Amino acid sequence: CRTCTRLPKNGAAGLPRDTSQAATSSDSQQCVSCSAKEEIDRQTAAVWCTKCEVVLCTSHMAEHMMSGQGPSSHAIIGLSERDQSTDAQQGNSSPLCGEHNRPLEYFCKACGVCICGHCVAIGRHRGHTQIVTVHEVSDELQAEVQTKSKKIKDVTLPRAQRALEKVQKVTSELSSRAEQVEADIKTASRLAVAAIQTCEQEKLQEVDDIRVVRLKTLDRQQEELRQHTAALEGVVAFSEQLAERRRFGSLSHNSIQHCEVNIVGVLTAVKERADVLDKVKFLETPDHHPHLVFSSTSEAEMMQKASELLGTVVSCEATAAQSCIEGNRHKHTKPGQSVVFSVIAKDRQGKTQIRGGDSIRVTWSRLPAADMAAPAVEVRDKGDGHYDIVCSPSRTGDYEAEVFINGGKLATTLVVGCEEKWFDFDSTECQAGLKISSDKQTVIYDGQTDWSSALASRGARRGRCTWKVKIRKSQKMNIMVGVAEKPGLTAQRDNFMSAYCWFGYTGRKYVLGKWSESIRKFKVNDILQFDLDCDKHTLQITNLRSRETAKIDNLPAAELFPYVSLFNQHDSISLEW
Repeated sequence: CRTCTRLPKNGAAGLPRDTSQAATSSDSQQCVSCSAKEEIDRQTAAVWCTKCEVVLCTSHMAEHMMSGQGPSSHAIIGLSERDQSTDAQQGNSSPLCGEHNRPLEYFCKACGVCICGHCVAIGRHRGHTQIVTVHEVSDELQAEVQTKSKKIKDVTLPRAQRALEKVQKVTSELSSRAEQVEADIKTASRLAVAAIQTCEQEKLQEVDDIRVVRLKTLDRQQEELRQHTAALEGVVAFSEQLAERRRFGSLSHNSIQHCEVNIVGVLTAVKERADVLDKVKFLETPDHHPHLVFSSTSEAEMMQKASELLGTVVSCEATAAQSCIEGNRHKHTKPGQSVVFSVIAKDRQGKTQIRGGDSIRVTWSRLPAADMAAPAVEVRDKGDGHYDIVCSPSRTGDYEAEVFINGGKLATTLVVGCEEKWFDFDSTECQAGLKISSDKQTVIYDGQTDWSSALASRGARRGRCTWKVKIRKSQKMNIMVGVAEKPGLTAQRDNFMSAYCWFGYTGRKYVLGKWSESIRKFKVNDILQFDLDCDKHTLQITNLRSRETAKIDNLPAAELFPYVSLFNQHDSISLEW
């Protein structure tokens, strides 16, 4: 067996058997220990001893490990590993057990660790039931990893990619908006500088105009004063000259007498001239002429005014408090057809956004049935603060939705009424005197004065149904409209005794032959909307003209048919969809 063995006490009979040939025979999958002991219930081999080259069952594995020189002289691996020598061929060694220094060939699921054959046979994991080979647990983990990988590939990764694309889009839009704002600020700054330069020219021109006007006035005053001064100086000089001549004159007495007469005339003229010059009023020239002063704005005030002039930079995120639904929030459609609502996004100042990019989310708060899937919703960003919400209900009934913008809920809810042409008037369930139009939507009474009724072609037993009836023509509004049970319409004269309806002449409810409270009387061209809830056993009527409503409770848990009964000749009603 390729191992040095001491001769046992019982001689050669106690030597290990050479089972290498047996291991490669056609019975190699049978435990060699079972075969050697000729046991009747031979067990299938489960492991392979690489040292002894024998296959063993799990029952004889521990016995084999203790033979020879003990566990250290054996190496147990699984049969699946027997013929695989990949690691040995590539020169790589398998990881070894830290306790027994043996290859890690098994995996204990209870402990979650890889173990060797010794751990299974005689070690701490002996008796553990959840032990599989490393290849088996590898296959399980591989399958689990592939499942998770597929989920990541199909669900998580696309979601992450969409989130990344959204972040990239928002980042790009933010960068674009920031660049646009920077350009707008620079444009506003250039306009402000141009305005300041224009203002500078105007101020300088104003100073120049003031200087020219005032200098011209001062020049005129200066010239007048020069002339006046010269005249005064002339009078003074002439007066002094006359006085000098009189003092030293050499004229005779007669000549002096004659000269004095002339001098008196001259002095009189000089005196008059001096009086005139002395009475001249000069332009008052102040000692200090008013200064021109430029009252400049302080730097702080200038910065404030410049900021106001340029405008403000605001992170204008739309808010739910200011945003609103444009137009009618209550719309009608048919199953499978789209209905569109418009949302206007506004910022805190109530200004409509000039760009898109807001987060719009729609949540359905009411559906026709609790077990139905919510209709898909598409939000279309128009890029100018307006958004279209598009939905396509698939079933009849009333829908209500709440709209959230940037996380905040709008005060207004959306209401969608989904209706369809779900019934006609049945000519086979039409009493005498009534005519049904070719499209089976209009009922006309052509008989004599008596009540005659017609039922719809279909009834309702569960869920919610909606239909509208228009009063086309009536003499006295002797018209009954509502629902009825089909078996109840049997006799001509009590055809509405089993009905749940309203009487147009009085506007009163008529339930199983008994009158109840009333609403306003019907009129020609009125459109009456009926909402039948078979689950809650209620019927509500709404006059779409007057917006009045009335309700019948405690309807029977039976199939109910839309119903009409006419009394006067030529009266008629029709269905509206």
